[in-house]
Amino acid sequence: MSSYQRLRKWEIYRNPHLSVEAHQIVHPGGANGEHLLLVTPPCTAVVVADDDDLIFARQPRFAAETDVLEIVKGGAEKDESALDCGKRELREELGIEALHWQPLGTLYEIPSLVSQPVEVFLAHGIEHVDAANDEIESVELVRLPALVAIRAAAGGQINDAVTVAALLRYGILAGLLQLPITSPS
Repeated sequence: MSSYQRLRKWEIYRNPHLSVEAHQIVHPGGANGEHLLLVTPPCTAVVVADDDDLIFARQPRFAAETDVLEIVKGGAEKDESALDCGKRELREELGIEALHWQPLGTLYEIPSLVSQPVEVFLAHGIEHVDAANDEIESVELVRLPALVAIRAAAGGQINDAVTVAALLRYGILAGLLQLPITSPS
């Protein structure tokens, strides 16, 4: 498969959290076009396990126009590693520090529009500390039994894409889901 040719780009918008770029491109099939790209800092997401429970953040989301139950997620600061970003975001949003961290891989939120993948981690061995939410954040800590959370993701009650995918990976790792996994062709 051939790749896109990027002929020209220009920035349309920027704030402290992201920028929007327009790109004049040639599609892999040869057609000319224009494409928008959301340029974000590297992002980290954290599945938090505490015994048989998982801990989530419920917060209002502007585009969805509703409160969304999701794992902790956030963008890295300049020169911050994915792991350090996850530790900071977990402490800021939920007031939790974890002793043990395990990578769960990389996810793409919207690979046609968002520039950076999301690095996902499992955190366990937790301790509660004071949260330090940004002034624009309103986050509620929600604790659910892991199987209830996985069923809620499968049934559509948890519908944040990164959260659903991360719960699938956690469920397989924790032995809660047993699927025949084969490599895609």
